[in-house]
Amino acid sequence: MIRRPPTRNQLLELKRNIYSVEQGKEILEKKRDVLLQLIENDRKRFKDVKNAFLQSCTKIYSSYTLTRLHDGEASISLLGVSIPPSRVSRRLNQAMGCKYPSFFPIEDFPSSTELYDPMLFSLHVDMLIHDLAEARKSLWEYINLHVKLKALEGELRKTLLRINTMEQSILPKLEEERRQIAFHLSERERQEQFITKSWLKKKRPTGR
Repeated sequence: MIRRPPTRNQLLELKRNIYSVEQGKEILEKKRDVLLQLIENDRKRFKDVKNAFLQSCTKIYSSYTLTRLHDGEASISLLGVSIPPSRVSRRLNQAMGCKYPSFFPIEDFPSSTELYDPMLFSLHVDMLIHDLAEARKSLWEYINLHVKLKALEGELRKTLLRINTMEQSILPKLEEERRQIAFHLSERERQEQFITKSWLKKKRPTGR
């Protein structure tokens, strides 16, 4: 198949494509900067929430150990039966084209009076229930921030990959094609000018 010679319309169309890719790359770079800022802010907050959650876990471990020591395994088993499973609601969020869920408990954590008879057990059981209720607040914040960070980091990786593809592959190929078409058009114009000048010289009358 005979390849058609390049035209100026092709060159103009190619320039428009290059401009569109460059504009898309700028938008992705702005998105990258916003994602980096969001991730940095959430990482600082996640660090504080994680520390608070780990402190709550330490308190639970301490009160659990005391409860098991003073009230025995039966008290732990009784609480396991008495505490109902938590029902959780789910909400879908979106930030910079990135979707991620958030989870929230529907019911409040039951109080100690709803779970056991204080006359039958020591105060350590009440401390354990109180520590579990306190840890529940930081637990959901810890989970939601962890899910959000993972989603934002995944979106950032995709954005960086797209930017890198544009910089390293798409734009260089388009620029190389533009240079080739411009070179061929310039050569053809130069040849046409040479032919025109030669023709005019032949047509010009020679004087004595």
